[in-house]
Amino acid sequence: MRQAYFKYRREANAERAADLVLRHCRLVNVLSGEIEEDVSIAISGFQVVGIGPWYEGEQEIDVGGRYVYPGFVDAHIHLESTKLTIPEIGRVMARYGTSTVITDPHEIANVASLDGIAFQMDTASDNGYLNVFFTAPSCVPALADNGVETYGAYLGPSKLRFLMQSPWVVGLGEVMNVPGLLNGDAKVLRKLKDFQERHLVIDGHAPLLGGPALNTCIYLGVNSDHESTELEEAREKLRRGMHVMIREGSSEKNLDALLPLINEHNVSRLMFASDDLDPTDLMARGHINHLVRRTVAFGVPAIRAIQMATLTPATYFGLNTSIGAIFPGALADLVIAPDLEHFMPDMVIHHGRLVYHDGQTLSSCRSTRRYLKPSINVKLPNEEALAVPSVSGKLARAISLIPGQILTNEVFFKPKTKDGMAVPSASQNIAKVCVFERHHGSGAFGVGFVHGFGMTQGAMGSSVAHDSHNIIVVGMSDADILQCAREIRNMDGGQAAVWGDRVERLPLPIGGLMSNQDAETVVALELKLSEFCAAVLGVTLPNPMAALSFMCLPVIPALRITDQGVFRIAPGGYPERVDIFEGQA
Repeated sequence: MRQAYFKYRREANAERAADLVLRHCRLVNVLSGEIEEDVSIAISGFQVVGIGPWYEGEQEIDVGGRYVYPGFVDAHIHLESTKLTIPEIGRVMARYGTSTVITDPHEIANVASLDGIAFQMDTASDNGYLNVFFTAPSCVPALADNGVETYGAYLGPSKLRFLMQSPWVVGLGEVMNVPGLLNGDAKVLRKLKDFQERHLVIDGHAPLLGGPALNTCIYLGVNSDHESTELEEAREKLRRGMHVMIREGSSEKNLDALLPLINEHNVSRLMFASDDLDPTDLMARGHINHLVRRTVAFGVPAIRAIQMATLTPATYFGLNTSIGAIFPGALADLVIAPDLEHFMPDMVIHHGRLVYHDGQTLSSCRSTRRYLKPSINVKLPNEEALAVPSVSGKLARAISLIPGQILTNEVFFKPKTKDGMAVPSASQNIAKVCVFERHHGSGAFGVGFVHGFGMTQGAMGSSVAHDSHNIIVVGMSDADILQCAREIRNMDGGQAAVWGDRVERLPLPIGGLMSNQDAETVVALELKLSEFCAAVLGVTLPNPMAALSFMCLPVIPALRITDQGVFRIAPGGYPERVDIFEGQA
């Protein structure tokens, strides 16, 4: 990233005017851990060329004693989860001071293989707001060759070695196949070895893992984790050598639980991540600045919180020669803000250009040049096939949602019956959930029950269903469930809610994951959909579509559903297929 030919040597030496000089800055120096008063920062091209009183600029901006700190870094995000293309994501994130993201494109890769990753890389190059670095997806699919789910693509070691050659790939994406890791799966170990030999980081995914299993993951080279939901869980991972990413997404809310972990001695091992973030949350609350603001409000010194959002992730991913701090030769990604309390910028500079000023995004970006072919190929069953015969004297098993978490519980209930069939029950907060294979038109589907949506009628569904992204629908009647699935199919992917002939839709035609519309339009459609789910379907769970999207992920405890059925998952273990009925009523 650094300039190879030292183009701006004369500007750095104050022999010639720089392109831009910021005057009267309060520089938040994350390298020295101090705030430098009344500093001038000289910028030429896309780099900082000097800091000090000696510089003149072709253009000069007096920031009037405002704070200047490096652009924020999101250490782990799946950009597809924002439902936006990268130029749109960058336009929104710029207003919050984010300049760099590390993205694992395994969502689009699970749908479209290398073509999906190429799409993301191409659109990343078409944005004028963000530095986008990639980790090569280690788990496409999350688990392979075990009959747990039907997936759309497979990336083995050879394809990952191909991706590893890209200068934009900075590591191996989260290793979700912990059972394969612990049991010595040859392909999993090959992936780790290849990236270790290139001295690239290996991101982990180890929910609730501890003890010898955690030690084994770390011994095999897993460097980080973003799945900690409890303080002692994160502390053990930190003590054993992992970098811990403190996560706050739309469904994964772990910040409050993990804030007590932070102290003056460990900020070089802690960083922030949003993982999966809906566009409505992104535009309403902000991005990494939201996490930094809450961290400072908790009592962590501002400069320490800023280090976690800048220097620490840049150093971890080997990018600290160009980003993560303000120094001569760094990319000129700067945030100018009036205080270190709210972290709402007045100005944002990206690559030496002012891209945000007083509420207005100033930069523009080229339109997306690549498109992906349609990705929905689903054969839906008839209504009778979804019926679940009741078993006399047996309890039924349900996935129980935990608000604000992607972990689930397993609960048993005495099912309501109709004509000998187990059916949803609003009084018990029980709905039916179905997953329909959507990649190969196989007709495969899974049926189960879920507790916690608060739904009273109708159905809601999505083609965003981590990580293989089959179509998932939850509803109170089989007719509405199939109608919802048809709406998603007819949009070539997206999210929908139905009750009888009433329908709300959010089309996501790019891989069934992303919209080709602007952020404001997507958020408006998402809000209408959420309001319909609450007002018409009776849904009481906050952000129900985000919760729905994680119910298929077969590497997160404790209970999941895929197109192959219902599975129980123990920490570090392979999924175990279970029946809907078990035990005595």
